[in-house]
Amino acid sequence: MDFDPLSLYTPSPTPNPHDVDVTTVPHPNVAKQDIPITPEEDDSHLQPLHTLDLPHLSLQPPFQVLDTLLKLLAPNEVLNFGDTTAHVPAAPETVFQEKGISDIDESTLLWFQTYCPRLNTITKLSHVPALSGSLKLAHTATYNAYLTSIIISPLSWLRDPESIDHIHGLASLRISENCGRTAQPELTRRIQLAGLPKGHLTLREPSLTSDNLGLKTWGSSLVLAQRLLNDASERRYLRGDGDVLELGSGTGLVGMVCSTLGHTAYLTDLPEIVPNLKSNVVLNGLDLIVHELDWTDPGAFVREFGEVRFLTIVLSDPIYSAKHPYWVVNMIERFLDKEDDEARVLIQIPLRPKFEAERQLLWDLLEKHGSVSRCILTRNL
Repeated sequence: MDFDPLSLYTPSPTPNPHDVDVTTVPHPNVAKQDIPITPEEDDSHLQPLHTLDLPHLSLQPPFQVLDTLLKLLAPNEVLNFGDTTAHVPAAPETVFQEKGISDIDESTLLWFQTYCPRLNTITKLSHVPALSGSLKLAHTATYNAYLTSIIISPLSWLRDPESIDHIHGLASLRISENCGRTAQPELTRRIQLAGLPKGHLTLREPSLTSDNLGLKTWGSSLVLAQRLLNDASERRYLRGDGDVLELGSGTGLVGMVCSTLGHTAYLTDLPEIVPNLKSNVVLNGLDLIVHELDWTDPGAFVREFGEVRFLTIVLSDPIYSAKHPYWVVNMIERFLDKEDDEARVLIQIPLRPKFEAERQLLWDLLEKHGSVSRCILTRNL
């Protein structure tokens, strides 16, 4: 039989055992789903600031808005010789208090919420000081331009001349603070050293000028202060309970540390330095003796205290002219109690390359006057 009927039949395709019929069930796209963010997860207050995030003058921000912002942009308190805000988180109330902001009322916050979404909460506003440093560094030109726009604006919508002057003054301060140290206004420095009874001292430093270098806290005073605190138990440096004379106290750090270690300290400097020195003593709640002592003419000091002598004299970074070695030695000879075997002079000197001759001259003069054996001279790089 030549014909096969099966040749006219086409079989159904054989199912592939790997083909599986999967029923698709509609479900939300997880990648596009809006997942609520809890307050603990929200870090929008930590996002970097840009000048575009700040109130625009075309919106005519009220006085309280400008006042709050410009105060929040003020420099942060300096910790030793660095910035505190990047490392020390603080509650909003603490931040506002430190910046001189008594309260942020509802109308001020509502304005920020309406026109400045980047600053629309109390938390975000309280983080402006912590973020302002990177703003000033990364966007210096636009930051200064923003402040300049405030200064040159008549701010006519504020109407009150005193309010306008106040805002112009704050904006001018913020610009000067973003310039070099000699152009900056006063700053506050918090000194934290191991062993301080209260944990820290606060020092006010007015604007620095070349003829008033004593208004600055120099690194040598920080080094000497820590040495004294480290030695509090062994008393290799400060022995007995004798009075301490600090020559060239500057902002008063070393003298105040001597006081916290139980000594009666006399903090002295030039007449133009003394007012700030006194304010620092008051700022730290200490009861110390502060008086002028001109190394070229100690008459005012002698008239006040008589021919007083001291068991310990301390100096930090006292040599920055060719005349200083002579003056320093004269003061040591005048006020050190050499009749007491425990008397000594503590001098902390930085190794500045351009002052090798002055340092050597100081040592030679001390040796000439027989005071070398009583001096503890330490150097910091």
